[in-house]
Amino acid sequence: MGGADIKPPSEVEETCFHCGLPVPDFDDPINLDVLDVERHFCCHGCEAVCSAIVGAGLEDYYKHRTTHSATADIDIVPDFLKQSDLYDRPEIQKNFVLEEGAWREASLLLENIRCPACLWLNERHLRSLDGVMDVHIDDVTQRARVKWDPQKIRLSEILTAITSIGYIAHPYDATRSKQLQKVRNRRSTERLIFAGVIGMLVMQFSFATYLLPAEPGASLPMWVVLGRWTGLFLTACILIYSGQEFFAGVWSDIKNRRLGMDVPVVLGLLFAWFGSLNATITSQGEVYLDSIAMFVFFLLLARRLELKGKLKAAGRLEELARVTPRTASRIDSSGERHRVAVEDLQVGDLVHLLPGETVQVDGEVVRGESGFDESLLTGESLPVLHEVGDALLAGSVNGEQSIDMRVTHTVQASAVSEIRKLIDRGLAQRPGYAELADRIATWFVAVILVLAATTATYWFMHQPDQWLATTVAVLIVTCPCALALATPMSLSVSAGKFVGLGMLPLRMKALDALAKSKLFVFDKTGTLTHGKPELAEIVTYAGVERDDAMGRASLLSADSEHPVAKALRAFPHDKADTGELFNLPGAGTRARINGEEWFLGKAEYIEESTPLTAEQRERVESFRQQGYLVSVLASGSGVVAIFTFHDPLRSGVEELLSGLKETGVEEFVILSGDSQQNVERVANKLGITSFHANLSPREKFDWVQSRQKEGRQIAMFGDGINDAPTLALADVSLSFADATDLANNSSDFLLLNDEPEVLVKARRLAKRTHTNLMQNFAWAAGYNFIAVPFAAVGLIPPWGAAIGMSLSSLVVVVNALRLQRVDD
Repeated sequence: MGGADIKPPSEVEETCFHCGLPVPDFDDPINLDVLDVERHFCCHGCEAVCSAIVGAGLEDYYKHRTTHSATADIDIVPDFLKQSDLYDRPEIQKNFVLEEGAWREASLLLENIRCPACLWLNERHLRSLDGVMDVHIDDVTQRARVKWDPQKIRLSEILTAITSIGYIAHPYDATRSKQLQKVRNRRSTERLIFAGVIGMLVMQFSFATYLLPAEPGASLPMWVVLGRWTGLFLTACILIYSGQEFFAGVWSDIKNRRLGMDVPVVLGLLFAWFGSLNATITSQGEVYLDSIAMFVFFLLLARRLELKGKLKAAGRLEELARVTPRTASRIDSSGERHRVAVEDLQVGDLVHLLPGETVQVDGEVVRGESGFDESLLTGESLPVLHEVGDALLAGSVNGEQSIDMRVTHTVQASAVSEIRKLIDRGLAQRPGYAELADRIATWFVAVILVLAATTATYWFMHQPDQWLATTVAVLIVTCPCALALATPMSLSVSAGKFVGLGMLPLRMKALDALAKSKLFVFDKTGTLTHGKPELAEIVTYAGVERDDAMGRASLLSADSEHPVAKALRAFPHDKADTGELFNLPGAGTRARINGEEWFLGKAEYIEESTPLTAEQRERVESFRQQGYLVSVLASGSGVVAIFTFHDPLRSGVEELLSGLKETGVEEFVILSGDSQQNVERVANKLGITSFHANLSPREKFDWVQSRQKEGRQIAMFGDGINDAPTLALADVSLSFADATDLANNSSDFLLLNDEPEVLVKARRLAKRTHTNLMQNFAWAAGYNFIAVPFAAVGLIPPWGAAIGMSLSSLVVVVNALRLQRVDD
């Protein structure tokens, strides 16, 4: 029979019954009875798909299939279920769909993407669907991010819409993505080898005719006739097998009424082959069989190298997608450990981590302490020590001791998933000239066809024996792919480098501004300084010991969230009979401790109940003039202590400013809501002469807007949440960000580590990326501008056009990959 036999479970338990991938060593295996036999699955997604197939009464699919779904076409369901409601089931969606309020967002992996025009078609088609809010497809990874309203359209309808225009979409899965890449590589290798081997045979026959050409006007010798007919047959085999993806792409273009980038390629091949057929039949004119074989071989070779380049360009970004392990060791209520799929982990579950194991989901340490490698997420090369109560990020690697953690976010809501999603969105927002290049590429093919038609008409009228060669050369030599690849290749490599620095590129359209801005504006608190006050000095009165004053201040700060209160709360204190604490925002706090009234806060607040002496007032004012924060502790009988705090500079800020100057920044400005004394103290330390204090968020916004009206391009480094309006207004904005809370940040670039000097490296990378993009555009435009006229006047033969077209796109890929060698 044609189908594959269903083997006993003992023979297939190592692989998934549905997709054929290895089954992890689960303590609680994922099983389902199919055809009266218990089957094993690699994940709940495959089990759910199989259950849907069986539930629909289509279990015979498994009897008659010839191979596993994931190892044939990497298809997750058979053809007859492609347009079912399968993907609308919550148990399947949980693995790849994010819920964002009323919206849903899914990552999909697309097949049959051949060129940037395919991406344009899919994006335009999906955006035309009612209910689809946003679509972005990455040309490098062929990963689509689709956002939709489930009240208006279902996911299954979106997938069906993609299928209707000749493409296949799967829920994105790192394992299946890697498997699909292997299949692509195998197929492209087979077709390339076939084209090369058969092409050499064609060359041999052509070589014989070159050595022993026929006499002009004489009939063709037998070896020439035999060579031509044999060459026609062999090149037809090359076109049918090795060139099938070109023809499939054009057929898809015809069905969708658009001009894809394979159209000139196929027209050139068909003109050359049928022209050679006519020359062979009539025994008049030249044949171009060697050019056909050479062109198919070189084009396949170029596309294979492009694919390798794309995968290399996306390496760092795809590493983020593959970093999360598929299983975890969950601890049950009795303390037993069970190996489970990461998708089954819920908030509150306990997970055991061994040394060397990658953290599967975000969590909090509940037992033990260990050092963790967080370099993939933050760029920090040294291990970070985490102990009980500390947050752990998915993707970090446990280096020393086994620990237990409590899950705080599911795998889909983890920091590494959020980072990947933000990068996808950032790559979708490209510089303006990149968008222009994409628009040019979409109509470039039409221009090529007009030029080819004009060339054919001219030569047919003036020199008929040359019209075919020149027309084929024009069709083949042009390279819209180089223009279309110029942007995504460079931006993907650059984004990976940014991630390696510990910086998230949330909006790549701001890349140019980061490279060109000569005016950098800084917020003070939390940017130039840590934003966490530290105790500088304590002055005590009435014989009170320093430790006693610190203990009382710690008790009074217990319920306050003020930064100074947080610093005081860390002081040790004895237990005391503390009554209810009363907080007055912006002033201070009071409470009854052991029957006595105590106060802590600003001097003005304290004086409302306990007067300060002249010496104390003078001391408070002196501290303030020096730029310190001052807090006074008092009881009903008088002032007990004066605490002074300072907000220390971040380490590396001085290096940041000097490094930015070396990259061409001419002016630094501080905009702060803090007091004049504090801002001036920080500015003087850093040598910044332009600063503005006591500014409201609106005043910061107005200041930036006024400078932009003067024609200045402004980069702002500030608080990604509190300074959101001003950051959004700036030409490029940057901020520090906690990797556990990324979604609420409005900056263009986020620093995930505590190293401000990384910004210098980022600016250098932005400059190199801009240069690289300009080089790619210059090459793509220059090549076509020069090559087309030369081909049109007959100076480039078809075989030369084949080589030129193949090399043109490779130049763009290789040049973009040069960014990987930029020093971090």
